[in-house]
Amino acid sequence: MKALLIFSLTILSFTAFAQNYGNNEHTITIGLAGGSNFAFLQVSSAHRQEVYTDAATPFSIGINADFKFSDYFSIRPGIFYSGKGGTINAVYDDDMGNNTSVYDEYKLHYLEIPINLIGHLPVGNGANIFLGAGPYFSLGLNGTNKQTLFTDDPVIRKITYGKNGDFKSTDFGASTVLGFQGASGWAISGNLEFGLTNILQTNNSAFDATKFKTITFYLSIGQSF
Repeated sequence: MKALLIFSLTILSFTAFAQNYGNNEHTITIGLAGGSNFAFLQVSSAHRQEVYTDAATPFSIGINADFKFSDYFSIRPGIFYSGKGGTINAVYDDDMGNNTSVYDEYKLHYLEIPINLIGHLPVGNGANIFLGAGPYFSLGLNGTNKQTLFTDDPVIRKITYGKNGDFKSTDFGASTVLGFQGASGWAISGNLEFGLTNILQTNNSAFDATKFKTITFYLSIGQSF
């Protein structure tokens, strides 16, 4: 319900802004975009030197609105269903002197709202190279954790968010984007996001993690109208 409310308010805000913006004879385009993510978790642990992380490969899909102030600058808010997470492998001796081997794979899904300030470099009739940066806000929706202890069979469980959940309900961070947009509106871009929030609410992993932060790189293709 909360996700639906945020989605509805964002769409209404886009619509209202677009109507007022258009009255001033500025340019606005609406775009669809999606792609593959390479998602990592930055982990803090007392045994950090023995905790290894690697990428998970979820996806993202959504819409954005580009409000262009000139040929060179625009502001681009969006709303996306975005995949994050990562894999964690921990190997160390615990406090009891026992050797511990843990493999955790997290696939986390968020409703994400990025707002980027974009600089455009025109390179032809309507085509441009663009570079931007800005903040993002994410609301946790769902996810899974595939956990393997020692040589036991993997156990898959659902991720919960909130006060009594595995992770906090929200994630906040900074994003950057670099891409190329063709004259007909198609675009390809690379996006890099750094989470600034410790999303760990309750440590349900099998090692002594104290902090999780998200790092996500994704390649995206899209079309503007």
